[in-house]
Amino acid sequence: MPMIEQCKGKDIDNVAPSKLARDKWIATIKYDGNYVQIHKFNGEVEFWTSGGKQFYIPEIADYLCENNPDDFIIECEYIADTDGKLGSRVKCSTGNLRSNFEKNIPCVGTYKFMVFDILHFNGSVMDWSYSDRIRLMDEELELPRGMTTASVIGWDLTIEQAKELAHSMVNKGFEGIYCKQMNHTYEPGKRLNTAIKIKFRPTADLHCIDVTDGTGKYSGMIGSLVLKDKSGRVVQVGSGLSDYDRMQNPDYFIGKVIEVEYEQLLATYIQPTFVCVRDDKTIEDID
Repeated sequence: MPMIEQCKGKDIDNVAPSKLARDKWIATIKYDGNYVQIHKFNGEVEFWTSGGKQFYIPEIADYLCENNPDDFIIECEYIADTDGKLGSRVKCSTGNLRSNFEKNIPCVGTYKFMVFDILHFNGSVMDWSYSDRIRLMDEELELPRGMTTASVIGWDLTIEQAKELAHSMVNKGFEGIYCKQMNHTYEPGKRLNTAIKIKFRPTADLHCIDVTDGTGKYSGMIGSLVLKDKSGRVVQVGSGLSDYDRMQNPDYFIGKVIEVEYEQLLATYIQPTFVCVRDDKTIEDID
């Protein structure tokens, strides 16, 4: 059976608050890995990446066939041998798996998959509510070592409770949470309001040591702020600056404490965004 086009959720900021408040939500951890769809039909197993490429892991395929008489399609997050926390994705590439498949080289080793949805079970279940699909996965799937049903960490939540839960998961190092309404149904290829990602990007206070000149439409204005953290990492941040910010005299920023949001911290800050000037803090406060 060909791969089913993924039904994706929206970022919470892209959904009207009135729509978020109408229903109750089920929350699972948002792991930082790579999407995989697994099909088990007529004694055969297929592994598909989000880009529609195939690979094959014999030990997992054999286990699923030997221990599951029923046919199914499941969605997973592949997290390799990581804990799936923010920053894990760079270690969870499916590139080698796909390359080995194309070269007829068996994929062997330690693999971890978090199963978070089921699309078929001896026929279509996409019109089932998400709460029923969760129960189906828990009660009917026999999974091998290294493949786990993603734990529900919140059930029957209000959107405010979901936000609080997302903050707690971010504090533990995860990217955030993924929430689906109790009655969410799967619609291939669509991005729905009934499925949302709640991510709170970490913030940092950095010292502005310089600015760069803008180019193009920002010619004659500030292009980016040159920021330095207490460990000596230097990063340029232009994203998030308004036209009004860019028209300021450089002295408005240089020497000040600047708050930024970022995706993750590796050798430097990944996808940093300007938030504000922290006039309530001095450089000594971040040293």
